[in-house]
Amino acid sequence: MSYRFTVHSLAGIIVLAALFTTLGCKGGPRERPAVAAGTSIDPRTAVVLPADDQQAVLREMRQMLGAVGGAMAAAARGDTVALLAAVAPAGSAAAADPAIEALLPTAWKELAERTHSGFDSLAAAVHHTRGRPALKDTVLVRLAQLSGSCTACHETFRVTVR
Repeated sequence: MSYRFTVHSLAGIIVLAALFTTLGCKGGPRERPAVAAGTSIDPRTAVVLPADDQQAVLREMRQMLGAVGGAMAAAARGDTVALLAAVAPAGSAAAADPAIEALLPTAWKELAERTHSGFDSLAAAVHHTRGRPALKDTVLVRLAQLSGSCTACHETFRVTVR
């Protein structure tokens, strides 16, 4: 079996490796911080929500994760229509219910807004991108930026139930 790497496929592999690193897929043991008795091991800010609202927030996060996967698959095929369909449910129009947003910390809402508008920006860039290699490059760059917003949120907050 013979493998042929082009500059674009090699660049894609490098960007994907960077993306996975950004998402926290790092090998090796992590050192646990010292914890005083009676405190949480998880240093993230707890966002306490009613059970239904917690589930709505988690559904929205899974929808964004699905949009990332759908965008990567569509870009790999050069399918702009599928790519736009994949990212649409994660754009600003899909933001959480205003009643739920009222329960969220300001920093969370800022990260969420940046993430949703990042999906809108990706869709706009796809509309202006011509050619399969350019499409792949555009999507990889935009998804790397988006994953930074996702990572920042998950490193800062954790959702708990009231």
